[in-house]
Amino acid sequence: MNSNIHIFGTPEETARAVAELILMKAKEKNKQSLPFNIALSGGSTPKLLFSILSKEYADSIPWHFVRLFWVDERCVAPTHAESNFGMTYENLLKNVPIQDANIFRMLGEADPEKEAKRYQTQLETQLPARNALPLFDLVLLGMGDDGHTASIFPDNMGLLHSDSTVTVSVHPVSGQKRITLTGNVINQAEHVIFLITGSSKSTVLKQIIQRKNKFSDFPASYIQSHSGPAEFYLDQAAAAEL
Repeated sequence: MNSNIHIFGTPEETARAVAELILMKAKEKNKQSLPFNIALSGGSTPKLLFSILSKEYADSIPWHFVRLFWVDERCVAPTHAESNFGMTYENLLKNVPIQDANIFRMLGEADPEKEAKRYQTQLETQLPARNALPLFDLVLLGMGDDGHTASIFPDNMGLLHSDSTVTVSVHPVSGQKRITLTGNVINQAEHVIFLITGSSKSTVLKQIIQRKNKFSDFPASYIQSHSGPAEFYLDQAAAAEL
């Protein structure tokens, strides 16, 4: 099995392994007196991760060195049930000693095009650069049943190569607008982590990992092959076909 693939029995064990990784990397940055810049994703599996972080790691992670950004956001208010920021706040932010100044949310309630430009500028001013792109220490990604990641969907693969680092996308079914990081800035990150659980992801995941069938049709496949290199944290159900 590829050394970048880590398989655990349950979603809880998988999320806890990522929590341990975050703890380790945050401590490394702390020793260097450098900030630890993370881009977070939404979804049910990150929700579990955030809950574990808040309950088991609130006192051990050096939160004063952690700076949080977002991979994507739905164009809704932060109090809306679908808000990625809202979910993160309820399950993590309100329960750990992180400073407000270290939280850089995408404004889902703002005009999407203007917010994408504002957030891109914010990344340029808040993050170090490499290859003329903002550099995250860690980007945490999920994957949908359709192989999408961030808010880059199979019907708009061009966002993987966009010259912008932040742009507006549209969900192909609901038509909901979203703000998302693009492929180039995600692939630029020091560390790209896919946190994937559940049997509904297993067939697409097999195609991506084994480079079979229509693997190139999935945005997650592009990130997997162009980041350096991505790591997969999977539960047994997601990894069942590998």
